[in-house]
Amino acid sequence: MTRLGVGLTYVPGLDPVLDACADVLDVVEIEPQALWRSRTDGAISTDEDVLRRLADLPGSRLLHGVGNPVGGCRLPDRRNAALFGELAERLGAPWVSEHLAFNRVGGAGSDFHTGFMLPPRQTPDGVRYAVRSVRAMADALPVPLAVEIGANYLRPRPGELSDGKFVSGVVEGSGCGLLLDLHNVLANERNGRGRLDDLLAALPLERVWEVHLAGGFAHRGYWLDAHSGLPDEDLLALAERVLPRLPALRAVLFEVTPSAVPRLDAQAVRDLLIRVRETWPGRCPAPLPPPTSAPPLPDGTGDPGRDTISPQEWEHTLGSLAIGRDLDTPLARDLAADPALPLLRELIGEFRGSALAGALRYTLRLLLLTLGEPGTRELLGGFMRTHPPQPFASQEACAFADHLRRVRPSVRWLSDVLQLDLGLVRARLDGRPCTVTLGTDPMALLTDLGAGRLPASPRRASFQVQLVDDSRPETHLAPST
Repeated sequence: MTRLGVGLTYVPGLDPVLDACADVLDVVEIEPQALWRSRTDGAISTDEDVLRRLADLPGSRLLHGVGNPVGGCRLPDRRNAALFGELAERLGAPWVSEHLAFNRVGGAGSDFHTGFMLPPRQTPDGVRYAVRSVRAMADALPVPLAVEIGANYLRPRPGELSDGKFVSGVVEGSGCGLLLDLHNVLANERNGRGRLDDLLAALPLERVWEVHLAGGFAHRGYWLDAHSGLPDEDLLALAERVLPRLPALRAVLFEVTPSAVPRLDAQAVRDLLIRVRETWPGRCPAPLPPPTSAPPLPDGTGDPGRDTISPQEWEHTLGSLAIGRDLDTPLARDLAADPALPLLRELIGEFRGSALAGALRYTLRLLLLTLGEPGTRELLGGFMRTHPPQPFASQEACAFADHLRRVRPSVRWLSDVLQLDLGLVRARLDGRPCTVTLGTDPMALLTDLGAGRLPASPRRASFQVQLVDDSRPETHLAPST
């Protein structure tokens, strides 16, 4: 693999920035989950329109997974990994990356998603499970795999491996590459996980193929890895110090979330890319070590007398608490006392609420206009306490729709508005029109709710409505006979 250069991670809405930076853009990284759609027949499709748009941009392509992490006891999802590999081949990506975390919990009758990437058990046994997971993903891919060090808001625990020793054990035991997100590790230092220089001293820096830069902000006494804007000066100074120490580095990417894109200044992003180019020496990266063939699992050097909590118990307990379930075990009581737990619950709730607002925007607007913010929050809270997160926003929307039908809140026009939203979701996922039957004039519902007001007195009748992908303006209406 040769040096790729400096670039951006693509998210929806970033196109104007990409256009403004095209002449200084060496590489574009794609998060495939942002392009995948879980269709109503259970299949997963790719947004080919976005893919064609990205193919026209200059430079190379990389893939960065955000939904199939490789740090836990559950092996990566095979279907997800296969799609990941197919897309890597189509785009000619020289390597791909995923997070060293977990977001699925397994067990007899207790499989669930957490809706958020959570830190794995940092013990020798945790290293062994993570190595197994990384190898399983790497074996399913046509190109090499790198793993990313994630943000960890929990307090360091007695008896666990340091962040650096845990990551080093996984990387060296699996033979994978390393994605060093400098904002993640700076946030970890700011949040009390340990000195950043100690982390760097423990990492195999010769295995760092890729670096990420991002911005964050302070909240609840923590520094959030929010990808909310441009890097601050502390992070850029860190990059200037660290990048020259990475002999195998091949790409440096700036990351931002879709919600932050409207606030981005394209000229400021250009200036950032140019500054990173000047910071990063122009030498050719060192050759990668030859691929390993199933190296032995690391023995680990933790204190076995204190390692009494298995990775499975850790993941089930932390995952359950994070999504709002109550457990009464010594580990659960210990974790519940960690001040980061309310933060994790808040972040998961915000992600789920944002997914629902995007998929069921007219329904959520109707609820807010009728019940107010407190009543809507109470309704959403009841749903989230009784339903674990879903991996796709469309699946979350269907689960919330089922919840609304069961609890039957006193909200006028809810059934018809919900039918409209779900029809739009199906049209978008399946790529073809969807017909629904309503008892209220759909144009009145969409017009008034779209303007942020309750419908005045919409006409009641029987309507058959043909809905198309709402990224286009056409909405076809046909009163039934």
